[in-house]
Formats: sequence, structure tokens, C-alpha cells
Amino acid sequence: MDQPLLELKDIVFSYTPTTQRSEEKPLLNIEKLILHPGEKVGIIGDNGSGKSTIVRIILGLQIPAGKVSLFGKKVLWGNHYSQLGYIGDPSLCAGYTGLPTNISVKQVLNSFKTICGVEENAVDIEESLGFDKFLEKDIKYLSNGERKKLMIFLALAKCPKLLIADEATDGLDEKSKLFVIDKIEEISKKSRLGVLWISHQHDEVARLTDTVYQLIEGKLKSPTRKRFDCKVITSPDASVCGSYSNLSSKGWSEVMAKIYTSPIISNFEVKGKRMQGEDE
Repeated sequence: MDQPLLELKDIVFSYTPTTQRSEEKPLLNIEKLILHPGEKVGIIGDNGSGKSTIVRIILGLQIPAGKVSLFGKKVLWGNHYSQLGYIGDPSLCAGYTGLPTNISVKQVLNSFKTICGVEENAVDIEESLGFDKFLEKDIKYLSNGERKKLMIFLALAKCPKLLIADEATDGLDEKSKLFVIDKIEEISKKSRLGVLWISHQHDEVARLTDTVYQLIEGKLKSPTRKRFDCKVITSPDASVCGSYSNLSSKGWSEVMAKIYTSPIISNFEVKGKRMQGEDE
């Protein structure tokens, strides 16, 4: 079997200092999470459940008890992982998980293209995400949505081997969401992209991943029953278009809500099979 792209084992983490913990449960208590090339894993969790903390641990920003490795090596903040794509919190925090300041978007894009040699793939992403509208802006003056688009460019243009996405479509307009989801599916078909998709949106996780975990009380738990496999078709195309596997009732509700509240969708069709054992 291929070497894991990502490996978490016996992870225990709490923000509370050790001397003050007493009987308090840790925020995270993850026995094992291993992701190989071509595997797509989703993590669903409510706000405050620890989803973003998992990402911070993977990036080396928080140090837990247990084993954390990327591409077969122990994770260390500051290491350059050329095969890693990350989409997450777009807030400004130079030298942390955020983006640099006092530099224009155009300068960042040009430097990135030169270093990574991704000119052809980069043009498609630039045009589809509307970079022409904010190319000359200093990054510190970008909106959250524009910063998120820049992170998406930096993550996807180089066609990474592992993509870590933390609420990756939050703050994007409908057209950009559709492009990002379609682009990830396109890259996945052409390569053995590994995906860790972390979100509170059940429908996105069902759309983009094959294995789903729920983060409950700090632990990763597999859904006990399969619910609904389906394909959604809309006219015109929208971000909800596509195939879903293991879609929960919450995910189904999210899909329907997006269809009925969309100002552009005039018709839709759902084809699929409802599985026995609905548990929600």
C-alpha cells in the first residue's frame, strides 16, 4: 500500500493548561485518521466542535499528544510542503495560517507561477474566480471572499497530492462555489488527489468525499447507516449539481434549501436510491 499522505494516531489535545485540566475532557481525542493517495475523507461537525483545531494540528500550529505526519514525515510548522494544498481561514495573520500583506495579488500570483511552473492551470482558475477585479489590490485590503479565492488559487493551481479544506466555500458567491467544487472533482479524476474536506455542510461532504466522519465530543465517529445516494441536476447549473453518496437527511435538507432559495435555478431533477435504515 502507498505511504499515507496524512496520519494522525492517538491524538489528545486540549487548550486548557495541563495543571488546570483535572477531570475535564480533552477537546480532541482521535484514535486514528489515515489518508492515502486517492482517498477522500470528510469530517462533519458543529461550530466549536474542534474541526479547525484538527487542521491547526495537521499544519503544526498546535502540538498534541500522539503522532502527526504528512507525507511520511513528522509535522513541523514552518516546513514547506510543496505537495500540500490548504484552503481555510482567510483572515490576515502574516506568518501564521493567513496571507502576507504589503504585496499585491498580482505580485503573489506572478511569483507563485514562476516558482511552481503552473501557468496553464493557473489561467483557468484566475479567470473563473474573477481575479481581474482585484489583481492590483494589496492583500490587506481584500475582502474575506477575495482572500478565500486567493487561497483557493494557491491550493489548486499546483495540483497538490493532498488537499486540506476547512470550510473552503464559505464566503464565496454561487458561481465561485460551483467552479471550486467542479475543479476539485476534475483534479481528482486526473490524479490520485487525497482530500480532507472539513465542513459543517453535510451536502458538500457527501458530494466530495467517500468516507465521512462526524466529530462528536472530540472523537471521530462513522455514521452508522447509509441513507441516500443520488444525482442532482439543475437548470441552469448550480453548485448543488452533482453526485452524492451517503447523503444524510440533514444533507438532503441542505440541498433542497439551496435549490429553493436560489434566485437562478428554474428547474431541478433528483435521481437516486433511498437506502433502508434512515436514522435521523
